[in-house]
Amino acid sequence: MTPSTPYSPLRDLSVTWLRTVAEAGEMFAATAQVMGHRTARMALAGPVPSERDQTEFSLMSREKKEAASESLQALGFGFFSLAMVIAVDMGNRMWATSVAAVALLASQSPSQWLEHQTALAGIAANAPANPLHLANSTARVMRESLAPIHERATANAKRLSSL
Repeated sequence: MTPSTPYSPLRDLSVTWLRTVAEAGEMFAATAQVMGHRTARMALAGPVPSERDQTEFSLMSREKKEAASESLQALGFGFFSLAMVIAVDMGNRMWATSVAAVALLASQSPSQWLEHQTALAGIAANAPANPLHLANSTARVMRESLAPIHERATANAKRLSSL
């Protein structure tokens, strides 16, 4: 975004969700390709797979566990971080509201009262936090949570397609 381009939370949200959906689609396509390849390989291997097949099947199992673990960690950390940001924001807003309310009560003139009333109304107008920002943050957490699975699925699709 250039300095002359105004910030648009809706555009930011749209771009983040589009990237998330595009990467999920890429991940699903790669997963289908890998599953097809590995299922065929298992069927051809029969009851006594070769050492190469055993290595591939072992890798498959380990990668699934690692990707699921990393994905869950990213999901937990992402939502925990988001909850902390929301809690801090809420605390800051509560504090600002309290300070503005006390200032309003302590007004000594109509012009001071109007100034403090305007400040209090401004705080109220900006609360709660922008829902578009919250939705964008959620999309980022989802994208980061799917990243380990996406990474392995696309790498495996590439690797297995060359065999």
